[in-house]
Amino acid sequence: MKDLKAAVIGLGGMGRRHLAALDEAGIGVAGVCDMNLAVAQELAGARTDKPLAVSDWRGLLSGVDVLCIATNGPSHHEIVLAAAAARIPFVLCEKPMSTSGAKAREMAEACEKAGTRLAVNLCRRFLTRCLLFRKAVALSDMGGELVIGRPRRFWGLIGGGGVGCVGLHYFDYAAWLFDARPVWVSAELTACPAPNVRGPQFCDPGGQVSVGFECADGHRFVGDFELSEDVPRASRCLVIGTEGTAEFDDFTPPPTGSASACARPPDQRHVAKTRLVQPESVAIDHGPALDIVQATRDCLLDLVGPFAHSTVRAGIESVDVVLGAHLSSQQGGARVALPLTGAGLALDVPIT
Repeated sequence: MKDLKAAVIGLGGMGRRHLAALDEAGIGVAGVCDMNLAVAQELAGARTDKPLAVSDWRGLLSGVDVLCIATNGPSHHEIVLAAAAARIPFVLCEKPMSTSGAKAREMAEACEKAGTRLAVNLCRRFLTRCLLFRKAVALSDMGGELVIGRPRRFWGLIGGGGVGCVGLHYFDYAAWLFDARPVWVSAELTACPAPNVRGPQFCDPGGQVSVGFECADGHRFVGDFELSEDVPRASRCLVIGTEGTAEFDDFTPPPTGSASACARPPDQRHVAKTRLVQPESVAIDHGPALDIVQATRDCLLDLVGPFAHSTVRAGIESVDVVLGAHLSSQQGGARVALPLTGAGLALDVPIT
């Protein structure tokens, strides 16, 4: 990786995590950008590799192999299109991929045509704790069957956080756990949300969101997500399956943080479902605490590796859920079919 040179656009908290991830991945940093040039210069001056510091991201589009975009959502579309036009080999874009379904699709198409490999930093796909939970509930088996059976319900108590900034992670997480795709969304978003900490130019309310998911074999389940601003941030997820339940906490460090499951014993799975069968506890390794630098590093290594797992479709689908939630809320909570089509694709909301 030492031969690769990267640039990072946006030096807030997430941009600094990108820099740390690049360092851990062994990828050199050739340039950094922030709207506040003094911030970029101070950060560049503190690094041993002394990257170029600029306030206009266009100054970083030549001479780099990897471009990390850690700006807010509304800017992603323009920067990714410019990176594709500059034939930058690898681009890692923060979520949300974009602020409209149409723009997200245009970004994907431009990169494909240019030969630019694009990734969206949907970090729960790379977090060790999330990977362990996915293996436990979706891949491991007991007597040839999934530990908790087929998913019926995914319930997420996420707490204060916008549907685009925070909720999007969990919409994607529910889909990824079971290799599913979102097929409808219904939502009631906060009518008068608290001021956005990133500035009044952004619109990213919380609320309650329900999403219908479909697995590759046609099996369907529903995800319910509580994202209201007045609910304390908890980030606990519960999966209800046909044979048991599993619970997951992605934030709290060990030993408090946990993942647990209980399921119908394998030798009792033939018993009629209407009969009471006492479930048994199933051991799950909950892994280390949430480490966004580790996840971003692994996403970068996947992006530049020989067998990248594309996150582009997931990036588009998660944007569709967020924009569909806005459409649904405008329509009194009516279900909005996904993927978005027609006028729904054109809806543009400045989510962060």
